Amino acid sequence: MNIRMNSNVALALGATALLVPALTGVGHAQAIDEVMQTATGHANTAWGYLINAVGFIGGGGLLVGSLFSAYRKHNGMGGNNTGYGKILAAAVVGTCLLALPFYERTASTTLWGAKATITGEQQTIKFNQ
Repeated sequence: MNIRMNSNVALALGATALLVPALTGVGHAQAIDEVMQTATGHANTAWGYLINAVGFIGGGGLLVGSLFSAYRKHNGMGGNNTGYGKILAAAVVGTCLLALPFYERTASTTLWGAKATITGEQQTIKFNQ
């Protein structure tokens, strides 16, 4: 029987054969659980940064932009095609976005105040007899 193998496939199989013994220490369940806990912590931190960025930068930009637009419209320096309704809506949305991180923090501590934790004691099996 004649088997032909692509050189890329042979390289991948060789690299896998060399790397598998090196990964046996991190391949057990506890190490995978620790990696997943760390990854979840990073994802939660990134979500917090995203909420703060959208809230503070977006909300502050809308609020300052609406105030600047109202000033320009009032003084007759431009903005004739922008009505006061749009300016007021931008100010309201900007204020709500500016307060978004505080709303989120209040909701998370109120609704989800009891945090689930994973400890080593919960992962062990104990026998009485």
